Amino acid sequence: MNQFVFFAALLALIAVAFAISALWQRSRPLALALALALPLAALGLYYIKGAPEAIDPDVAAAPAPAAASGSIDDAVAQLQARLATEPGNFEGRVLLARSYMAMEKFELARDSYAIAMKLRPEDVDVAVEYAESLLRTSPDRSFPPEAVVLLERAVARSPDNQRALFFLGMHQFQSGKHAEAAGTWERLLPMLQPDAAGELREQINSARSAAGMGPLPKPMEAVALVNVEISIDGVLSGQAREGDTIFVYARQLEGGGPPVAAKRVALGKLPLVVGLSDADSLMPTAKLSSKAQVVLMARLSRSGDAKPASGDIEADPVVVDTKAGSSASLVLNRTVP
Repeated sequence: MNQFVFFAALLALIAVAFAISALWQRSRPLALALALALPLAALGLYYIKGAPEAIDPDVAAAPAPAAASGSIDDAVAQLQARLATEPGNFEGRVLLARSYMAMEKFELARDSYAIAMKLRPEDVDVAVEYAESLLRTSPDRSFPPEAVVLLERAVARSPDNQRALFFLGMHQFQSGKHAEAAGTWERLLPMLQPDAAGELREQINSARSAAGMGPLPKPMEAVALVNVEISIDGVLSGQAREGDTIFVYARQLEGGGPPVAAKRVALGKLPLVVGLSDADSLMPTAKLSSKAQVVLMARLSRSGDAKPASGDIEADPVVVDTKAGSSASLVLNRTVP
């Protein structure tokens, strides 16, 4: 199977994981049913090329497990009945739309997302999901103008939204705007783990070649600017489990916006040392080395979600210089309520 198809499938599964995480808090039977019913989706090249043969035939033909179908239908029917009496229930409407997407009832998903967007038009994640539903229902397998506007607004409001960047670059590639596609995907590149970044790098170089540009420079092994030792308070040590996720962030001293740099690592044994470098910067135009000082933060996540959740364990922030060889210690010492 083409490697980029596999990468696109990974992005689809990341989106699925986000959806199931949200569903779990509201409807565990539906979340479990969706988790069982979701097939591996390798749709990236399908929508870029507009040709079914771009998908691996075996993957495309693989049916969803039949055992989950009835449970999904029952759960969706219950949700529909609830929304009939609660038309302003935004979370329920999004839940229904995501369920329809998992069931590949894309027209129904699109219509449900449209209602959700009227209820909360500023929600970036839902706007991106709505844009995807518009793509899925487009006759020519391209993003219609409304979807493009949604993606552009999402990127403007949330510059580190990975799905928005991926889909916007896909639209630009489809439209023959290869230089713009390369630029958009280059913004996404530093946010990805090395394996996924390698696959995306190939597609960026394809877009750059189509635009008459040279390939990206080969990545150099980054030198850690800050080494962060992460430990946990003895009182909370029993709550850390191998396989939990540690997020380490570096933020600028003043102002909001996304982190300057971030790294996600699987928890082994504590204490552990994590190195932050320019390779961990989220924006090519705002590298870690461009800041004289940053605020370091760390969080232990049970779910692996980048968004803080109740039960996560955080460390008090620490200010550190970003000169090569700098070091700092963070102690996970408080639980997120």
